[in-house]
Amino acid sequence: MIWKTDTHEFAATICQRTGKTCPALARMARAIAQAMATAQAATSPDFQVEGSSELAHCEHGCTARFDARPERIRVYCGAAADTPSDRLETYSDMLFDDQSDALPAQVISDRPCAMLQATAIMPVVRAEGEFRATA
Repeated sequence: MIWKTDTHEFAATICQRTGKTCPALARMARAIAQAMATAQAATSPDFQVEGSSELAHCEHGCTARFDARPERIRVYCGAAADTPSDRLETYSDMLFDDQSDALPAQVISDRPCAMLQATAIMPVVRAEGEFRATA
């Protein structure tokens, strides 16, 4: 599923447990995106937050791990706590980034049941004189 807000473009996989998109994952990602957009004025461009949260509205009780940066947010539902973050990122690159390389199947033995990526929409910057009429 893909959708947009004023600040982010979201792409989410189907949950492997339910076979549907996960509304709890979408709500969590929107909340993180809003928090990151709000914090942008008070943080540096290299600001990053990682953590995990129980998805309260998920009928299966998933724990979601997240990695949030100003330019990109990724959420991994049902990922094992001991799965290294760099492996999750490599796996996500394969799914969400059209420039990534192939990944051997054994790199992640316990794959997330669902994932989401939100990329920041960069504001359009226009040249100062672009809208001036010329004589």
